[in-house]
Amino acid sequence: MLNSYRKGAVALAAALSFVAGAAHAEEHVVIINDGSYFPNLVFATPGDKITFQNRSDTSHTLTGEGQQWTSGSIASEGAYLLEVKAETPPKFSGLDAAGNEVAGEIVFAQAPSDEN
Repeated sequence: MLNSYRKGAVALAAALSFVAGAAHAEEHVVIINDGSYFPNLVFATPGDKITFQNRSDTSHTLTGEGQQWTSGSIASEGAYLLEVKAETPPKFSGLDAAGNEVAGEIVFAQAPSDEN
């Protein structure tokens, strides 16, 4: 009886730690416009997810600094999901329809508070 209680307690502790870890993950959205990302700074931590939504008139490809990740071609009105990891490079970029580089950055910190 005591062994089954211990097994149950261990299973409950493991489940709670998983839920607690997942509860801290946030989801962010970055809009790809013609010539810009909004926002161009994303405050995120490992475990967060960033959805890049292409609202431009043309397809768009995002690339992480050093080409450590790429979205592939995101069609107009399409999206790409990036799962943030500790090793995810903070800077990302792409080219707009005119061939100009558009850049953004993941800031590994909590977003600044609006409270003064």
